[in-house]
Amino acid sequence: MGDVRGTLTLESIDSGLRFRAEFGSFHHILDSGEQAVGPSPLMALLEALAGCVAMDVVSILRKKRLVVTDYRVEMLAERSETHPKRFTSVSLVHHVTGRAIDPATVAETVRLSDEKYCSVRHTLDPALRVTHRIEVHPA
Repeated sequence: MGDVRGTLTLESIDSGLRFRAEFGSFHHILDSGEQAVGPSPLMALLEALAGCVAMDVVSILRKKRLVVTDYRVEMLAERSETHPKRFTSVSLVHHVTGRAIDPATVAETVRLSDEKYCSVRHTLDPALRVTHRIEVHPA
């Protein structure tokens, strides 16, 4: 894949800070303050982690020819009380809905993403505790 290029531009300082991130034709807002219209940088990081794992999981389950009709990840992160107020732990609950979905297969797929494929996970501090729970629901 190579290099990733983008631009971060200040859009507003009226009520917090709002930046517009651009990666080619893709745009994303990073925001703070009472009138935020986008996620904070930490929320975006949590979103990126959950999204990366979710994309891996759905892709692998498709390759296994499993029919996933819905997928949702609940995210919960704990932060340090002192600066830099980093995440100290992240918990992801994977809700997978489909036909004849084996929980053990989903668990193995999540493990593969976490240990091998998810670029976001491997970019984070290895000391960050990330846990996964899987809930499989019939279609």
